[in-house]
Amino acid sequence: MGSARPVAAATADGRAAGAVTVGAPKGVTPAPLWLSGTAGTLGAVAVLVGVSQPDSPFAFHRAGAWFFAAGPPSGDPDGRFLGVMVVYAGLVVLVASWFELVRALRRNPATGLVRPVAVAVAWAAPILCMPPLFSRDVYSYAAQGALVQRGRNPYLDTPSSLGRGPFLDLVDPLWRHAPAPYGPAWERLSGWIVGAGGHDVLAAVVGFRLAALVGVALIAWGVPSLARSVGRSAPVAFGLAVANPAVLLVLLGGAHNDALMLGLLVAGCAVARRGQVVPGLVLCALAAEVKIPALIGAVCIGWWWGEGMVDWRRRSVRVAAAVGIAAGVMVVVGLVSGLGWRWLDGLANPGTVVSWLDPATAVGLALGHAAGAVGLAGHSTALVHGARAVSLGLAAVVSVVLIVRSERIGPLEALGWSLLVFVVLGPVVWPWYETWGFVFLAVVAEGLTLRLLLGLSALACFADVPGASVLGGATPALEVVAWIVLGGAVATYGLLRLVPSLRRGTAPTTRSAVAPTSG
Repeated sequence: MGSARPVAAATADGRAAGAVTVGAPKGVTPAPLWLSGTAGTLGAVAVLVGVSQPDSPFAFHRAGAWFFAAGPPSGDPDGRFLGVMVVYAGLVVLVASWFELVRALRRNPATGLVRPVAVAVAWAAPILCMPPLFSRDVYSYAAQGALVQRGRNPYLDTPSSLGRGPFLDLVDPLWRHAPAPYGPAWERLSGWIVGAGGHDVLAAVVGFRLAALVGVALIAWGVPSLARSVGRSAPVAFGLAVANPAVLLVLLGGAHNDALMLGLLVAGCAVARRGQVVPGLVLCALAAEVKIPALIGAVCIGWWWGEGMVDWRRRSVRVAAAVGIAAGVMVVVGLVSGLGWRWLDGLANPGTVVSWLDPATAVGLALGHAAGAVGLAGHSTALVHGARAVSLGLAAVVSVVLIVRSERIGPLEALGWSLLVFVVLGPVVWPWYETWGFVFLAVVAEGLTLRLLLGLSALACFADVPGASVLGGATPALEVVAWIVLGGAVATYGLLRLVPSLRRGTAPTTRSAVAPTSG
């Protein structure tokens, strides 16, 4: 890569030359690709119909938030409940279609990339028409871009300083007084998007959705390249990573900047695996200019750069050089942007959310309750902060161990698990954070890792569960019938299509017999 390079050449259909066989599902006949593709498209259309209802809890429906489905709620509890059930039904169909797509690609890895790409495009098309899903973060991006357009620094000024108006009104109240936690390259891009949209908030939202689309396109380009670099099937990796409903619905549907960060990171690693280390590090630095966790990619590239070196000290010098190159690029970007480095002060902003669902936070809250029980109340905040700091330190240690052992467990496994460890042990766990690790693990997923990837990706699509009042209507009989139908469909699919696969083991799919080496 300067050093790491694959010795297995890729064939025209995306397979690695010199391939052997490893596990893929057997015992259940895969659904034809045209059927899973069509069913998934219908599922995505159902989600579009459901989230477009004025009462839908999955999107923000204030006037100006999207082209349609904006305005006051209808006040019809049965209509709202049916809209929620249509979304859930669409999600179930889309996730099941993805399972079938993966099954078919793993059974026939010679399928090539054209058909899975067509399926992913068909599934993404309805999602591009949806209002921003599951989150209002995109409106924060727009408000921060409006600040930049007005010549103000989003690290010193907050969206609240914009005053009343469409940009501020759409921002989640939790973030109205928070400085931007993103890098200066992203904030400059946000300013350009707002300016290009004529300072119209809806046009800006479309611009950010397009930025997320660029990120997904970079993932779609980089994942097959990464697969070939480690002797894996490019179509299978593409199906697991790019057609993943969590990537399409959560990243693209939510218009999150994580999509661009992840796309640049995947592209950087793909370029580096081809032996172009410095361009790869530049792309990783640009990814970190969106969100700082992407710097893990620079550490991994540095370690790959030293492949073949027996002396760990010399290899550590390569890692330090890689991190230095990436940091140098970030310094230049910070200077050119004129926004400086105050964004590092805002990196703790996501930790504003305090939830029992986040492991590190839950430990701190539990310690706070225990302290209160023995008469030491009033220390919960300090204990939460302390638990989060210890948890991040543990994540760093685990990541170092994974990277150092990457030649044994695999370079992309090490990177994927490192990203997931930082997410799980971080201050707050959002579904779009989880996709960071999913995409890299998708390239090499087998066995337990594959099952975890499939299961956790499916769960991420259902993470935004509305309140109990929304999960029921005014008519009890309607609720019972709807839940029985949906639950019965899920149970039937699981019994007929998933359980037999778990019981009957595996059948062949493609994996290279020759591992990449250093030169």
